[in-house]
Amino acid sequence: MTLAGFGLGLAACGGTFSGATLSAQVTSWSKTAGLSASVSELQGDIRRIDAVASRPASMKTDCVVLVTDALTANGNLPSPDQALTNLLSKAYSVAGDAGHDCVAGAGATSMALARSAVERTTARMDLIKALARFDAVTTG
Repeated sequence: MTLAGFGLGLAACGGTFSGATLSAQVTSWSKTAGLSASVSELQGDIRRIDAVASRPASMKTDCVVLVTDALTANGNLPSPDQALTNLLSKAYSVAGDAGHDCVAGAGATSMALARSAVERTTARMDLIKALARFDAVTTG
């Protein structure tokens, strides 16, 4: 079972999240899970890779950090909201893929680097979607 599948499996079993409403549960979970820090770290990792993309030989460490941060963030799932969990799981998975492809292409111009660039853009968009869902749940 993949990490994303494991997180979804846990969500299906139900969880105990503090709070009487979904909004309160998601807010509590986000603080405990460090959602804001995780998203900021992933966005920073992606920006650092983008900044050195013209020098592939010097980007491998940043690529490894992106993979590590994506795995760490994924370990904080599931959230109390299935839709949020799905969006975050997808964003974290794509970010991890971007990191893996970045590592594979570091030091050379390759198709792996091109895939990583597309995946980094997708991960950014997916993180924005997840944050929009978070805002909708916690402010609605």
